[in-house]
Order: sequence, then C-alpha cells, then structure tokens
Amino acid sequence: MNKVTFIIAEKSYVIRTGLIKIINGFPETSVIKEITDAGKLKKIVNNNKPDILIINSKLLDDAHEDIREMFSEKMKTKFVIFVGTKRESEHFSYFDEKISVDDNKEEIIKKLQTIITSKLPEKHKADSVELSEREKEVVKQIALGKTNKEIADLLFISVHTVITHRKNITRKLDIKTVSGITVYAILNNIIDIDEAV
Repeated sequence: MNKVTFIIAEKSYVIRTGLIKIINGFPETSVIKEITDAGKLKKIVNNNKPDILIINSKLLDDAHEDIREMFSEKMKTKFVIFVGTKRESEHFSYFDEKISVDDNKEEIIKKLQTIITSKLPEKHKADSVELSEREKEVVKQIALGKTNKEIADLLFISVHTVITHRKNITRKLDIKTVSGITVYAILNNIIDIDEAV
C-alpha cells in the first residue's frame, strides 16, 4: 500500500514527537522526515515531495505568504500550519488546515483524518481491503476497549473465534495495535470519535 507521507517542520521535540505519535496511529501514513531548521525546509521538501507538510508558523518569515511559492510547482503537497495560542485566531488562507497547540487529541485526529483522506489515491480508496460484517463488529468492539471475552459474550461467539477474527483483521489491515484499529474504526465510520476510549 502506498502510504500518505508527512514531513513535520517543528523545532520543539515534544510537539514533534506528539504529532508523530498521532500520525503513526493512522495505518495509511508515514512520517518520512523531521525538520528543525527553517534553512533546510525548501530543499528537503522539494527533494522528498511529501503528501502533507506540517509546519510551525514560527519557521516561516511571514506565515501569510503563499507557501506554495516556496516549492516546486509540480508538487501536490497539502500544507498544514501549526500555531501557538497567540496566533490561534488568525486565518491562514494559504494553508489547507490549521492545527493549534490548544487543540485536543480528538480535534487533531479529525483535522488530520480529513486531510489524509483527501490525499489517498482514488484507486487505494476503491481497492481497500474489505472486512466482513462480523470483522467490522469485532473492530468496533476492540475500538470501544472491550476484551476478547467481552467481545465473545456480546457477539455470542467463542473467545477462540474472536482471536481468529483479530488475526484476520491484523493480516488484512496490517494494523497491530489497538490504537491503530481505533483510528481505522474512526476513519471508516465504524465508530464515532466520541465513542473512542
């Protein structure tokens, strides 16, 4: 599967690490580079051509300039501005999305989900692995934080069957963590973001 690629341009290790953790929770994404120096931004982005660039507004001389002018015209990169509290109310018209330091995890996931979905190739969307209805029910219960025993009781199946479904889900989706399955469930409307544990 061709993954949606990210470059994160952010000086703060803590913020960078937090964003990477959230992005890595999406099974179809990959962070390919981290940039802490604005001087290297143009070269690294033009060489790597990410699908999405997240950049802290402090790394730009003027965050209101058309960021697309900095990079190759052939790039189809989506641009996400990351802002601190002081600039939260500003409108950044040249960016596809804005993430604030004050956004909670769910808000960041929703914003990233929208932009990731817009970058998924149409053929990937059409050819995506289809789960059976029963597997979707198991995914829902996993995302809701249920144990194998609880899932078995709810769906009137054996624990052994639940484990088999989980193995098949892991193989089909190539997702090995509960957080990854939760993100998948949210992205595919199996659960609402408010239901996630």
